[in-house]
Amino acid sequence: MLNNLLGEYMDTSRIIVEMHKLEKKLKYKFNNIYYLSKAMCAIKLGKKARNNSYQNDGLAVVGDALIKFVLSDKIYRVDNIDNKGKITTIKKNLESNSTFNEVIKKEKWIDHAYNELHFSCEPNIPVHEQVVNKKHSPYLEAIAGAIYYDSDFETVKKWILEHLLPLLEKYSKK
Repeated sequence: MLNNLLGEYMDTSRIIVEMHKLEKKLKYKFNNIYYLSKAMCAIKLGKKARNNSYQNDGLAVVGDALIKFVLSDKIYRVDNIDNKGKITTIKKNLESNSTFNEVIKKEKWIDHAYNELHFSCEPNIPVHEQVVNKKHSPYLEAIAGAIYYDSDFETVKKWILEHLLPLLEKYSKK
């Protein structure tokens, strides 16, 4: 599967090593490391330069929806807050682009993002070869999506609440 994702570019064994390092940081052991490698892949789909879609975009959409739902449910059900405005305010701080970006950078998850040629953590990468890092860090969202497809809803919900939420709280601007 990884060979299909990368074609002839990067050494697959190196990607697998990096993904195993990342899964330790994430505190989640993947059954199929392909999902995590796809989440961290910053390779554009298609050959056209104007195509702005990346390999991990689909996982990011799913992961974003999962994170939003799990956080909303926790705020409503566990924190017993039923006011729409309060739920939205709390959730907005936790799931903001800047909070996601802080988590992925400060926890060094971004170091494991890669493109056809490089991992993000490599020094002295020429600008035109650098790994894409959009300000909203779709990698974090894609990681949640990858965990979901690697397991099930209850597992990703548990990971979000036990491992991701404390980081979101730590790095959110209150």
